[in-house]
Amino acid sequence: MDNFVVAIDGPAGSGKSSISKEVALKLGFTHIDTGAMYRAVTLEALRLKIDIFNEEEYKFLNNINVKYVDNKIFLNDEDVSNLIRSEEVTNSVSQVSKMPSVRNKMVEFQRESAKHGFVIMDGRDIGTVVVPDAGLKIFLTASAKERARRRCLDNEKLGIEANYEVILEEIKKRDYKDSHREIAPLKKASDAILVDTTNMSFQDVCDKIINLIIKRKKEMEEKNTMENFEMKVLKPRDVVKGTVVSIKDDKTAYIGIDGCFTEGTIHLDHFTKDSTVESFKDVVKVGDVIEAEVMKVSEESIFLSRLNLLKDENFKKLNEKKENKDNIEVLVKSAVADKGYNCLYQGITLFMPKSQATAEVLVNKTVKARIIELDEAKHRGVISARVIAQEELQHNRDNEYASINVDDVLTGTVARVEKYGAIVKFNYVQGLLKTNQVSHSFIDINKELHVGDTIEVKVISKNNNKLELSRKALLKTPFNLYIDEHKVSDKVSGKVVNKLAFGLLLELAPEVKGLLHNSEYSHNPNDNFQASVKIGDMVEVAIIGINEEKEKISLSRKALMDNPWERVTAKVGDLLDVKVSEVKESGLVVEACGVDGFVPSSEALLERKNDLSSYYAVGDEAKAYVIEVNPKEWKLKLSIKKYLNEEERKSFEKYLNEEDEPTTLGDVFKDSLK
Repeated sequence: MDNFVVAIDGPAGSGKSSISKEVALKLGFTHIDTGAMYRAVTLEALRLKIDIFNEEEYKFLNNINVKYVDNKIFLNDEDVSNLIRSEEVTNSVSQVSKMPSVRNKMVEFQRESAKHGFVIMDGRDIGTVVVPDAGLKIFLTASAKERARRRCLDNEKLGIEANYEVILEEIKKRDYKDSHREIAPLKKASDAILVDTTNMSFQDVCDKIINLIIKRKKEMEEKNTMENFEMKVLKPRDVVKGTVVSIKDDKTAYIGIDGCFTEGTIHLDHFTKDSTVESFKDVVKVGDVIEAEVMKVSEESIFLSRLNLLKDENFKKLNEKKENKDNIEVLVKSAVADKGYNCLYQGITLFMPKSQATAEVLVNKTVKARIIELDEAKHRGVISARVIAQEELQHNRDNEYASINVDDVLTGTVARVEKYGAIVKFNYVQGLLKTNQVSHSFIDINKELHVGDTIEVKVISKNNNKLELSRKALLKTPFNLYIDEHKVSDKVSGKVVNKLAFGLLLELAPEVKGLLHNSEYSHNPNDNFQASVKIGDMVEVAIIGINEEKEKISLSRKALMDNPWERVTAKVGDLLDVKVSEVKESGLVVEACGVDGFVPSSEALLERKNDLSSYYAVGDEAKAYVIEVNPKEWKLKLSIKKYLNEEERKSFEKYLNEEDEPTTLGDVFKDSLK
């Protein structure tokens, strides 16, 4: 054996390159790091500042030189082994690798390198695209967290700043890009050996791969029997290859079996189970090479069949679909009571447990399913329709959640009602409507909302895949409803609910309050409303101000009252007619000019007396001079004493004037002579 190729594939950061180098060194193989080649091309593209998304800008590939020397990667004779591991290159290499021109150039070089000697080649599509006929294929992997940890350590050794969380996120994104790219996506070849290195040391991985290489190389050497050819002795169940030499009656073909002098016979019903195929001429022609299984050997003929091989081939394809997590379409053949369903896929019977079925799973109907378990020896498997439905549901949930924004108004259905609130369901996502967000007033949520109700809500919070909703945000507040029906200058009534130092708080309607400031209670500044009003009293007021933004209503009682002081024109010195309305120790309360005035006790009599009630009674009329007046403070102070003094002085002056004239006997007796 002069040529043996080992293909090692796997996701970014799985250690393919370093492990391949070590194994190649120990076994004397040539190591080709294809990933490093793509990184070198990416570095050149970044240096040239081309648009890496534009295929036309990759013309520089014709002049590029990438090669290995002593396990180092050289780009145009420059050692770039460290530079190609930068974050900028790591973030761009997947896109560069997508380009057909890049891949064609690299694959051309890689395939040529694999033709000679013993080679270990690592990358992401070596076993599936570059050298699909490699002697040994290995798919090397590890958990994303472990790969991120390793990458951090490698970067630190190289003096490159390492951030674990950033690297972990980049690895996850890289895995997704690599496995979903259109050209040569990352996937495990069906005949590759999976090696998970998550919990293995570097040396353990190297030893395992070395053992796999030695074993496979030995098997291939032993299998090579071309130098010592012997006539095959066939027996039932042997698998043979042969060339179609003739076709008879469209239903029978004769096969020249490799290594035998006897032709084999195969009938159409043992060639395919496709009932639509009616002739061999529809599927093969003379000269085609086919593989078949020996069913019966007699002296006259060898009977062949492909049916079991078809099952094997289909099962291998099925295994690939399992590895790739592809969906398959199966026919539901029968129901197994209380257990599940027997389903058929390309001649292979698969079982779907009842727990993995959905409402769409019906006998004699096709349904999409995902393979979750396979038994290769027995050609059996377990499938699930539910996992697809759950993935689709989650996908729809993610899309709907992403489309919803805070302040959006949505229509949903009440799915559940609890004391703390209601669960409102939309198409695929649901949100929480807390009890205090249902209405502006206190409510019993179980009476307000019922399962199945359709309601309109507003999104007030969106965080960690959770939505908080509000219905009251869409409803008018009691304040808004109240001011819709009332305006400034309207006369209303309110109940006193609180007495404040600066006024009264009145409840105008449920959940609606207004302030009656003490300055608006009465025209009389001396009116003691705190003493005259109690909690629960109804007060008639007028609306004098509405602040919609702050939801405040200003009220006035005095706006509804007449102010007699506006008509008072008296001034100090005026003489007024007064009428006693109340007798106090301190003086007399009198009515004058339509308002209340006050005559202090010192101004009520000519001489100071202790008890005014002996001299005055309610209803008495008198004259008094204004000695102080202040309409703003409702203050009118009067003096009866001043008027009495003035009248007494007038009488005395009259008496003095009469004494200056001579007195006659007639004057003395005039009153008695009348």
